[in-house]
Amino acid sequence: MGAIFDIIAIPLGWLLKIIYDVVSNYGLALLLFTLVTKIILFPLSWKQKKSSIRMAAVQPLVNEVNKKYANNPQKRQEEIVRIQQENGISASSGCLPLLIQMPILFGLINVIYQPLTHLAKLSEETIKAATEIVKGLGITMGTYSPESTILTTVRSNPDAFSGVLTAENIAYINDINMSFLGLDLTQMPSIKEPSLLWIIPILSVASMLASQLIMMKLNGQKMDGAMKWMPVYTTLMFGYFSFVMPAGVTVYWIFSSVFGILQDLFMRLFFDPEKEKAKVEEEMKARRKAASSKAGRRAAPGADGKMSASSAELGKKRLEKARATYDVEAELTEEQLARLEKARANERNTYGGK
Repeated sequence: MGAIFDIIAIPLGWLLKIIYDVVSNYGLALLLFTLVTKIILFPLSWKQKKSSIRMAAVQPLVNEVNKKYANNPQKRQEEIVRIQQENGISASSGCLPLLIQMPILFGLINVIYQPLTHLAKLSEETIKAATEIVKGLGITMGTYSPESTILTTVRSNPDAFSGVLTAENIAYINDINMSFLGLDLTQMPSIKEPSLLWIIPILSVASMLASQLIMMKLNGQKMDGAMKWMPVYTTLMFGYFSFVMPAGVTVYWIFSSVFGILQDLFMRLFFDPEKEKAKVEEEMKARRKAASSKAGRRAAPGADGKMSASSAELGKKRLEKARATYDVEAELTEEQLARLEKARANERNTYGGK
């Protein structure tokens, strides 16, 4: 899977480098880079939005099925699939866009993690050699973005890398403007030592939580039980990551959350969850009405060789009238008596009785 992310990261890396070479600031380049990638992924987000709204509209039916067949997983799954099919929801309609986006998103993170690979265009062999030099100096490599550690070390001790980096490489690394609003995006905020870098984790938590809550509200989604705390758990997890990775990566997530909110607000102009729910409900009513009419036609005389209850009652009344007409057997001829017996036999065969 890592190889796939590396392949996807190649064109994205060139995109980030082109943007950086234009604006000459890493933070601003990340801002524009995030905007461009959001635009590229917009068709997938559009499809996912439509699917999410329809899924939210039929969620009450799904909840009923979950309760009704809580002890029968197979039947529960069959009923959920039936509900999805009846309402034009593909089982993969919500997952497929996410499955497509995941490699792209990890490719984006790959680009952010590796500024020397994608901005300075250093080879893998050169970066490995530079890594050994950093370790030889007794400096701990960053777990999530070791290239940021190399970049910082080259700037503070360029002579140590003269054997593996050219003068042009060192000059380019020193010229990379990794600051944004006065903050060094190569540094990691420290939980133990409060600093201005704490602004980035705080903004990350706020933007991530706002993004998830706004998205659920705009999609008309409601979470019950433990699930309602999921946005909080996810936000706290990313808050923790903000303290163990370079600030530049967290800044990307902040930009991504903010653009995600703007994107959801834009799509709300075209997808109103309440109107979509009403549309789905009307479709379900129409299907139930059609199913009821079909069932009525099946119960009508001649549809399946049997008579409905109302038709049977009408038949009995007609037969009773015939009995009253021919009840005076003394006045009937043998032929008429035979016909009457035949009518009674038909009555017994059709309606039962003696």
